[in-house]
Amino acid sequence: MQTLNRLSILVAIWFIAVTFSAQGNTLNNLKAGKNKVSFKSEEQSISANLFLPPDYDKGASLPAIVVITPASGIKEQTAGIYAERLAQKGFITLAFDHRTFGESEGVPRCMENGPMKVEDIKNALSFMGTVPGVNPEKIAELGICSGAGYAIETACFDARVKAIATVSGFIDFTDYGQSGGTQYMYQLSGDGIKQFQQQMTLAAKARQKYFETGEVIYIDAIPPKGSKMGQFWERAAEYYHNPQRGGAFKTYNPKRAAISLDTRYFVNPSDHIKLMRGKPILAIVGSKALTAYYSKKTIAKALGKKELFEITGAHHFDLYDKTQYVDQAVEKLSQFYHTTLL
Repeated sequence: MQTLNRLSILVAIWFIAVTFSAQGNTLNNLKAGKNKVSFKSEEQSISANLFLPPDYDKGASLPAIVVITPASGIKEQTAGIYAERLAQKGFITLAFDHRTFGESEGVPRCMENGPMKVEDIKNALSFMGTVPGVNPEKIAELGICSGAGYAIETACFDARVKAIATVSGFIDFTDYGQSGGTQYMYQLSGDGIKQFQQQMTLAAKARQKYFETGEVIYIDAIPPKGSKMGQFWERAAEYYHNPQRGGAFKTYNPKRAAISLDTRYFVNPSDHIKLMRGKPILAIVGSKALTAYYSKKTIAKALGKKELFEITGAHHFDLYDKTQYVDQAVEKLSQFYHTTLL
C-alpha cells in the first residue's frame, strides 16, 4: 500500500512538472504574431491565441490586453480579429475560448455561465502576468458584445485590470432577460418579469433533467437565418452562420445549454459599476446598433474617465468584422489604451 501511495505521489509530481515545463517551453519560444497557448481555469484547460507585436522583445515591458469573446463566441471569431489588430499596434493581446466552448475543456458544452466566465477572465489575467514582456501593472480588458458585461464585472472585482474598453457592448443580462428581445421571445408572454420567470422555468427544468439523466437540453444561442426573429437576430445569423465572414468556424457551436440560462442572467454589472471608479472606460458602439442603449446606460453610471464613441452607420454586428468599421474601432482603441496604459 505504501509503495502504491509513493507511486501515486511520484506520478502527480511528474504530471505537474511536465505541465509547467510545457507551458514554460511555450512561453520561452514565443514569436511575433500569433502563438497557440493554454492555461488553467479551475483545473480545466483553456485554449488561447497570444498575439505579439511585430517587434516583440521578451525583455521589454509592454502593456497587455485580454480580449473577451461575445456570448457563445470563440477566439477565432471577432475577438481574434481585434486581438491581432491591436498586437500590430504594439500591445500583447490574448483571445481565448471560455470553458465549454471551442477548443477549451469543460462539460456540459456551451455553458453561458456568467460567474464561470468571469473566473476564466481572471485566470486569463493571471496567465498574462506570466508572459515575458508583459508589464503586469499595465493590463487592460476589451469586451465584445456580452464579453463587455463579463469584462466590466471582472474589472469591478479585480485590481489587476487598469483600463477597460467595450465594442458593441451587451452589459446588463438581468435587464436583458426582461427586455422581450431574447432569442426565445416568441415562446414568452406577459410583462418583462413574467418573461424572465418563464426563462428561469426553462432553465430549472433543464437543470433537473441533467441532474437525473445526464442529458443536456440545448437551445439556440444564435437562431438560423429566416427564423423571423427580427433584424437583430437576422444580422446575428449573417455573421455566426456565415463561413465567408468567419463566424461559422469549425469549432463554433451556435447552441446554448439551457441549464445555463439562469447563470447568464445572474450578471448585471452596471448595478455596481461605481466600484470600478478610477479605471478608465471606453464604450464603442455603432450609431445604428439596437444594443447601443446598454453602453450608454453604463457610461452614464461610470465614475471617472469615461467616453462613448459612436461609429457612424454601423449596426451591432458590423463592428465584428467589417473592415471600414473595425478600422475605426481599432484606431480609437489604440489611442485609448496608449493614453491609459503608457
